[in-house]
Amino acid sequence: MQPPQPYPGAYGPARPVESYLSKRMVFALNAVGVFGWWLGGVLAAFSRDANVLNLARFLVVSGGAMAAFFSLGGALGSKRTTDMQNIGLLVWAGLVLTATVALLTFMGRP
Repeated sequence: MQPPQPYPGAYGPARPVESYLSKRMVFALNAVGVFGWWLGGVLAAFSRDANVLNLARFLVVSGGAMAAFFSLGGALGSKRTTDMQNIGLLVWAGLVLTATVALLTFMGRP
């Protein structure tokens, strides 16, 4: 009979949260957020329907918040990034939030 495993689960102990904040993951989540932001801007530019504008606002706010949130998380939580990369991610988060507010102002109210 084999001795019991020293940890629960078949695949080993759980990974720490910092390991999920790799440079590739932060870049990919930023790309998804900026794509949502861009798609919302395109929808707002080419349509004046109220439902499409509401969808565009949702995409702009959620995409901008997602990109800023994961940039901030990558800057503050990742142990793999250098100090200059952290500063760049913080500046990027500020630029994304500023661009989100500017795009929402451009879109106006219905």
